[in-house]
Amino acid sequence: MAFSLLSIPTFLYPHPNYISLKPHHSHLHFPLKPLRLPCLRRLLAIGPDGKYYPNPSDDDPPEAPEDSMHGVDKFQQIYLQAGRARKIQEEDFNKHKSNYLSAIADVDEDVLNKETTGNDDGDDLFGEIDKAIAMKRQELVEQGLLEPAPKKAEAVDDELDPDEVVDLEEIDQLRGLTVLSNSDDGETEDSDEEDSSKFDVGLNDSEGKKREKDKVNLLDSSFDFDLDSFGKSKARIVEPKFKMSLAELLDESKVVPVSVYGDLEVEITGIQHDSRVVSVGDLFVCCVGKRTDGHLYLSEADKRGAVAVVASKEIDIEDTLGCKASVIVEDTNLVLPALAASFHRYPSKNMAVIGITGTNGKTTTSYLIKGMYEAMGLRTGMLSSVAYYIHGDNKLESPNTTPDAVLVQNLMSKMLHNGTEAVVMEASSHGLALGRCNEVDFDIAVFTNLTRDHLDFHGTEEEYRDAKAKLFARMVDPERHRKVVNIDDQHAPFFIAQGNPEVPVVTFAMENKNADVHPLKFELSLFETQVLVNTPHGILEISSGLLGRHNIYNILAAVAVGIAVAAPLEDIVRGIEEVDAVPGRCELIDEEQAFGVIVDYAHTPDALSRLLDSVRELAPKRIITVIGCPGESDRGKRPMMAKISTDKSEVTILTSDNSKSEDPLDILDDMLAGVGWTMQDYLKYGENDYYPPLPNGHRLFLHDIRRVAVRCAVAMGEEGDMVVVAGKGHETYQIEGDKKEFFDDREECREALQYVDELHQAGIDTSEFPWRLPESH
Repeated sequence: MAFSLLSIPTFLYPHPNYISLKPHHSHLHFPLKPLRLPCLRRLLAIGPDGKYYPNPSDDDPPEAPEDSMHGVDKFQQIYLQAGRARKIQEEDFNKHKSNYLSAIADVDEDVLNKETTGNDDGDDLFGEIDKAIAMKRQELVEQGLLEPAPKKAEAVDDELDPDEVVDLEEIDQLRGLTVLSNSDDGETEDSDEEDSSKFDVGLNDSEGKKREKDKVNLLDSSFDFDLDSFGKSKARIVEPKFKMSLAELLDESKVVPVSVYGDLEVEITGIQHDSRVVSVGDLFVCCVGKRTDGHLYLSEADKRGAVAVVASKEIDIEDTLGCKASVIVEDTNLVLPALAASFHRYPSKNMAVIGITGTNGKTTTSYLIKGMYEAMGLRTGMLSSVAYYIHGDNKLESPNTTPDAVLVQNLMSKMLHNGTEAVVMEASSHGLALGRCNEVDFDIAVFTNLTRDHLDFHGTEEEYRDAKAKLFARMVDPERHRKVVNIDDQHAPFFIAQGNPEVPVVTFAMENKNADVHPLKFELSLFETQVLVNTPHGILEISSGLLGRHNIYNILAAVAVGIAVAAPLEDIVRGIEEVDAVPGRCELIDEEQAFGVIVDYAHTPDALSRLLDSVRELAPKRIITVIGCPGESDRGKRPMMAKISTDKSEVTILTSDNSKSEDPLDILDDMLAGVGWTMQDYLKYGENDYYPPLPNGHRLFLHDIRRVAVRCAVAMGEEGDMVVVAGKGHETYQIEGDKKEFFDDREECREALQYVDELHQAGIDTSEFPWRLPESH
């Protein structure tokens, strides 16, 4: 049972502007010659005039426009359900179309023209059915699926000759629409929900344009077509297929086994290290992790169809069902990236790969760089903590910041196979330390910043820093590689020194004006960020929908990457400005309320501090912050998070955030230590339903149910305030114990705003709640 620690009313519980003002000549760390765009080193589509002409595959369909919606609210769910219902109805209609049309072809439409009698007692049920059928026939006639009913002879004989009647009928037929053919069967399987409006493909051009606004659904006139998406569909993503013998795989990956047993000529059609996703023909690699050992799941992988196994312990394949070979190596975790890259034909070697590392800002910077590369006309994929993009708007959900070694190569091979030319990738400390990126051929390394995080995994800050630095250690080719570094960060010299010192470096900063890329001035508001950026090639004026000072750093990082690859300045500006928002990163929730609501992923002390500083620069009347700390992670940052929030927010509500196996109250007790309180102190205050202000005059509350905490914060909001819900951002789940349930801070904020609005409309004054009663005690 949840333990409510904040006394609240029960009804809060859930039921291209480009300007080059002047030339600017500052010195980079390499000669000022145009830098070669790394991705172009592998492109052959360069014309004799020196310009780049994209040459996409003939099979590649057009890309869908960038989706600006983030999260799926209830209305969108209803819309999708309606779309699926339409699709089912359409499929049923197409399957039985001849039956439907023949059944309704002879219906008399004159029933619609008959005057109703005075008997209106509602008993004429069959008459109403006849009218409904006649109306449906009229709809099908308008769609061109049925011919109009022949006119009564007596209605035309008085005015037209028989020959004229025939001519008139022929004219009517020519003006009507033809019946749809069934020649498009090959496309049925590839149709998406968005193609549900393709009933009318039989329209000729002139009639189609004329009648587009008068379209009605064939089966239910209450279903309206989405004309905005008519004729549009997502690009069809083709899955690449690979296969090779086990002997070829070992040879090409240069893996030296300790011993080999069985048939090395067995054909491998996939690689997996998770027994739950093994399929027939796969090679199963028994990796050893912190919590489990893949060797324990060999039998499950065998039952699912694995034909060979790579292990670090002696195993017996005699008793297996389908394993025909086993390979013993010293470290399966070490060889997994090499095997995966070799099996997928080293896809990263044929694309430009930009790796981004640092504690904060990786995701937003990834979106900005992706937008910039696409503005340059390059198909760009992305691997981030929010989502995986094949290219354009072709999106897959991402479970981790850095996917595992097998998934990295699988996704990159899929990108390459579908025409992707560049990839932007978040390189997390976990992914770098665990070798997930070992076989990724990076061209550019970007460093955003470094602060305390993930010490539960790395142990010390030095080990955390060294893991991040592995990305820069791979920058060794001055002709191809580039380093992009934030020199406002104290760790910048360490990252610059990694790898080959001859590799060119492009620096960016807000405070250090010696940086190659830095702002001349900027303006922050609740609606946009305007910044004038100085670069070695000119001055850029950028207007972005990304809010806050911390996002200026992200913009500068993207600009620095553009300078590093000699991108056209107008493409840099256009690409950055096209990114209006990033899911869960300072995302503004707007339900036309009188105060601001922001959802952000800030889950480290530094990130939270930067976020609240940025919000303070927007000059709100008050900042109301909701924050929690996850379980089974760095306990040392818990009091720091509470201290930062209470110092920089007028009101703080502590709550749960993926408590996992820990007791949420224990986590909250750790956080309260940041203000010198204990859980017993807080409960004592609660006995009188009064929680005293902190020494700095700010208020502190807590509630172990996150949904309630969010609603309390929204209920406190008044005109000019800013409510900040931090910690989860884009995440759409809450983990408590062994349960993982759907939870989205953005949707909770929207629902809370609606509930509070209903309270106000009901005449309930939220100013009378306990957090507004210091004067009465």
